[in-house]
Amino acid sequence: MPPIKLIATDIDGTLVSSQGMITERSLRAIRAALEKGITVAIATGRFPENAFLLLEDYGLRLPIVGVNGARIVDENLKEISSHPMAPEAVRGAIDVLMHAGSDFFIFGDHAICTATAQKKHHSELSQGDRIRELGFQYYHGKEEVKDFIRQHTVYKFFVCDNVPLSIVRQGLSAVPGIDLTQSWFNNIEIMPAGVDKGRGVRDMAASLGLSMDQVMALGDQDNDIPMLKAAGFGVAMGNGSEETKSAARFVTDSYAEEGFAKALETYAL
Repeated sequence: MPPIKLIATDIDGTLVSSQGMITERSLRAIRAALEKGITVAIATGRFPENAFLLLEDYGLRLPIVGVNGARIVDENLKEISSHPMAPEAVRGAIDVLMHAGSDFFIFGDHAICTATAQKKHHSELSQGDRIRELGFQYYHGKEEVKDFIRQHTVYKFFVCDNVPLSIVRQGLSAVPGIDLTQSWFNNIEIMPAGVDKGRGVRDMAASLGLSMDQVMALGDQDNDIPMLKAAGFGVAMGNGSEETKSAARFVTDSYAEEGFAKALETYAL
């Protein structure tokens, strides 16, 4: 196998601890990889600005494959590529979700809209002022949804489990132009058809002039499977789903056992 030149890592359940922190050992491994000339990138369901601020808290500037591969940016949030959802697919998804009574979030270009007026995205609660300084906006409530999709490019829906997800999934299966994945057992993530972390990491690798056999990817959930399969070194976390571990070439320890750092030390460093 050729040497690893790009490491693409998921955040939640992979890079960060259960307290949402990057451990000292993981930071040392990232910095050692950077010093070795390896590009380290984030590949996450989060929107890029959210991941950017997490990294900033640790003195890191890394490129980001955001919203499950729909927005790819460099370390300064400059766009490399993007894959939006077709307007008719957006409208079809909203019709199903509204009919089912689902709580959901719409991820747009530098903005999020919540379907429930009283509900705020966790990033707004924890980082709202800092994220707004990056030009990001938040909208709330069903009355805002129609205006939001007219004014913003849509990249992803995040569907909560306030109603049975099996019913929602069944309704969404009839909507053309979308694919469904999940980042945990209690959600559905609606993506543009053909867009996933695998495509996003391919875009990142291509921008660096790298082949996928020079890429190491780490993740723990279903939305990570496409990039684990696409990468030469696909590494699932020990705390990952059984489907994710089956799709990976290697399995490391859980995030609680420093699995992320151990994987970098073993395969990249």
